[in-house]
Amino acid sequence: MCGICGWVDPGGGTAGEPVRAMLGRLAHRGPDGEGLWCDPSGRAVLGHRRLRVLDPTPRADQPMAHASGPVLVYNGEAFNFGELRRELEGEGAAFATTGDTEVVLEALVRWGTGALERLEGQAALALWDPRQGRLLLARDRLGIKPLFWARVGGGVAFASELPALLAHPGVARDLDREALGRWLQLGFLCGRETLVPGVERLEPGHLLELGPGGVSVRRWYDPLDAAARRETPGEREAIRRLLWEEVGRAAEARLVADVPLGCFLSGGVDSALVAAAVAAAGRAPEALTIAFEPPCDETAEAAATAGALGLEHHVAACGSGEMLAVLDRWEEVAGDPLADPSLAPTWLVSREARRRWTVALSGDGGDELLSGYPRLRFMPRLEAGWRVPGFRRALAGLPLPARRWSAKLGPALEAPDPWHAYQCLQGVWPGSEVAALVGAPEVPLPWPEELLGRLEDLDPWTRYRALDLMTFLPERVLAKVDRASMDHALEVRVPLLDHRVVELLLSVPPRLARDKALIRGVLAERTPVPVPPRRKRGFEVPLAAWLRGPLRETVRNHVMGATVRELGLDTSMLERAWEAHQSGSADLGERLLAVAALSRWVDRWLR
Repeated sequence: MCGICGWVDPGGGTAGEPVRAMLGRLAHRGPDGEGLWCDPSGRAVLGHRRLRVLDPTPRADQPMAHASGPVLVYNGEAFNFGELRRELEGEGAAFATTGDTEVVLEALVRWGTGALERLEGQAALALWDPRQGRLLLARDRLGIKPLFWARVGGGVAFASELPALLAHPGVARDLDREALGRWLQLGFLCGRETLVPGVERLEPGHLLELGPGGVSVRRWYDPLDAAARRETPGEREAIRRLLWEEVGRAAEARLVADVPLGCFLSGGVDSALVAAAVAAAGRAPEALTIAFEPPCDETAEAAATAGALGLEHHVAACGSGEMLAVLDRWEEVAGDPLADPSLAPTWLVSREARRRWTVALSGDGGDELLSGYPRLRFMPRLEAGWRVPGFRRALAGLPLPARRWSAKLGPALEAPDPWHAYQCLQGVWPGSEVAALVGAPEVPLPWPEELLGRLEDLDPWTRYRALDLMTFLPERVLAKVDRASMDHALEVRVPLLDHRVVELLLSVPPRLARDKALIRGVLAERTPVPVPPRRKRGFEVPLAAWLRGPLRETVRNHVMGATVRELGLDTSMLERAWEAHQSGSADLGERLLAVAALSRWVDRWLR
């Protein structure tokens, strides 16, 4: 993977220095090389930081120019580039490199935006065509790789990370106060919105075109439409067979690399399935697991999987000291403000992996596709009980332990409708409390209305999975993985998010997507892996205890600091939340960490 940036204005007037400044903030994404290309006409400047994974020679460096004029900067991989290369050679193309970048460039020149539908992989790219005076920006189907952009004069500036874009003097470093309430609800923002007015996120499966007629943005891939068109058998055994075939093909395709490669391995079924598919392809990469303090530790289950597959297994510990070290650099690592406690262990496992490999395979995506999160299994049942008189009141009357799930469940049971209930379960601060926190009569739901309208008619077992797939997954889970891994110049590949795997699992009968039974069945029937226990722990760090202990003073200083007061947040509410957490009467660690992360981000990037 790499980092890309640029400034394009069809009317001219671009310059190299702003793009050089943007490149400086992307150095961690590509330590192997830096490239800057300036259009002699003054209409475009493209920048690239390279992490050499395929064809690690200088001949494959970027920006890469086509003989006919177009110039490409590209962050990602097209795993089917060998197949596309042979097809293009059949059409008369000749190649000077052995990697995928030149193939992607040739495909875009010959096939236009139609080439995006033929690429299989994960990428964000920018193509400037000086002949037509047109810029194309595109982001992969599921949003595995990020891309931000902003209007500057009559053109646009773009970058792989928000802080890099803020280095351009034409991009204002302001805070969008209206977006703040939506951010506090989830700890991230959905759709195209960011916390900086005028800066937008190019959404997954979307492209942007800039030309003499201005800017246009449109969707080029829709997972819901693609899944609806797919013909999927309804029998459990047939689906398991297809799932194993699709995951096996996806994992094998993602093994192509000219650098060392390994696997992240938790104690869950998703990473176990990926590791088993890699082993079935005849490879035996090293595996790496993060060890937490009990009861969050899954190293025993991960070791059992590695042993069954014959993989060399390594373990790295993550304690409060490591969490504190990441907290001290949270705003640098996260880039776009992100309130996900698992950023710390993801950063740590990426650091340990980079000492051994340049590429890692992970099992991300399975939770969103097969109801791995408790909220995805709870919401359909809550909806069913919504129509029963007294149902929610009876649940709300039950005594709840002072745990993180309880802090989410209580507000969800008091929500006015299922969408607001799901916000409480998925989110950080309940919407009702956010309104008081920011001093507003109310705050809107954090998801785009158009998306919610599309999901209304789906059955509840599909609706919330689809919502997570199109918002939570790209802008929290994958954003976390991208930032944490690229801070160490590590490329992470996600076989379960191959679009054919996604389309298969979105199209199965809802009764088969209510838990991980499909994956458990594949592991039991087709691999030597002992099926891990059902309880999901994942990267759930013991944040509650750490905030009452070694992280206490650091987090409190940010939650109660001057920046939070300047943001207009209700400090008395924050003080009550802090005292409730410290007393042990509630687990509000996620809420408090979010405010601390926001404060640090504002101080670093908007001051």
